[in-house]
Amino acid sequence: MGETISSYIKFYTSVILKPYSWTVFELLSVALLSTFFVWYIQFLWSRRKLYKCAKKMEGPLALPLIGCALYFIGSPYDIYCNIMTMFNKYPKIFRVWFGPRLFCAVSEPKYFEILLPNFLRKEHLYHHAECVVGYGLFTAPLDIWKRHRKIIMPTFNQKILDSFVDIFSQQANVLVEQLKTYSGKEEFDVFHVVYKCTLDIICETAMGVKVNTQTTDFPYPKWVDRIFEIVFLRIFVFWYHFDSIFNFTPLAKETTDLLKNLHEFSGVVNTKKKAFLDYLIELTSDENSKFTEQELREEVDTFIIAEKVYDELIEILGPDRSVEPADLPKLSYMDRFLKETLRLFPVAPFIVRAIDEDVDLGDHIIPADTSVVFGILKAHTDEEYWPEPFKFDPDRFLPEEVAKRHPCAYVPFSYGSRNCIG
Repeated sequence: MGETISSYIKFYTSVILKPYSWTVFELLSVALLSTFFVWYIQFLWSRRKLYKCAKKMEGPLALPLIGCALYFIGSPYDIYCNIMTMFNKYPKIFRVWFGPRLFCAVSEPKYFEILLPNFLRKEHLYHHAECVVGYGLFTAPLDIWKRHRKIIMPTFNQKILDSFVDIFSQQANVLVEQLKTYSGKEEFDVFHVVYKCTLDIICETAMGVKVNTQTTDFPYPKWVDRIFEIVFLRIFVFWYHFDSIFNFTPLAKETTDLLKNLHEFSGVVNTKKKAFLDYLIELTSDENSKFTEQELREEVDTFIIAEKVYDELIEILGPDRSVEPADLPKLSYMDRFLKETLRLFPVAPFIVRAIDEDVDLGDHIIPADTSVVFGILKAHTDEEYWPEPFKFDPDRFLPEEVAKRHPCAYVPFSYGSRNCIG
């Protein structure tokens, strides 16, 4: 037995350890592998809460290193369809690994009520939109958002909004004339027609500038659509997260050209009547709350681009009279019609927030250092709250019907203090 043990020791020291014959390369390789192994064990141990949380949730297949990234390849439409398929397959709550990062996706209103008012920090992936709107309200870090929101909020008072009703009416009349050209013809995409109307309204009310996109071939809507397609791809295509890769793609050059056009447009302000921008400048004249020129441009960019709601209603007030502010409270059916439109076409089908501390949802624990995806469109079409969810029925918003539902079953502009200011 002693001879056997002795032979093992000799073999181990002479063949495996080779203490006097290892090359520098072999020593470095072993050192690097050992260091990586120790780091990896520590990395896994530090994330044990994430793995414990993920194990308790359903979710799509996650591969080593890339997680579920293969589900987010293709056109923006393909990616969107894959995301909605996940929400339909794993209702209420599920997990998605995006590379090494854990995302918890929720579509249950009770989760919205707990999370949205208490976690206001946007997910880091939103920074890919900063190239378009800078640190406007949509993308701003929490400290900047709080300051800007406090400054901007007074401009959204009823008196100022009432002063814009005449512009709404004029542009709506132009929209009616544009829609007449499609009457009796084949099916068409109404979004692009309505979006041009919305852009005309927001430019004239926010900046006092008439751009006449409804009656001319002004390319701004195309620029906006394309730049946000690229932003969408940068967010969801994993390898586009790295500037060193993205900057060598044709999309990078296209992004530069589009941003030049967009920023040149928003920088040319020729105000002929008092507009949103004037009110904003007046409110920020104090040195302690003054916006810089760049901050003003970023907020203007945000308001121009974010205004993409479906305003398909043609309300006839009479053969000649235009809409007046006093008419608005009387239009109860129009109000329900718009709400039902936004139920099926919310401003964003999903939004993402960062989670900074452990959250107890009652039936699940979401650990700190994760992010939550809120499936707004899924909540808006959940049969538990919306019978025949894809049937268009404005009477879902009659007061007695609204009283039956959870308040977060309908959140087209998000919920809590970081909801859409518009």
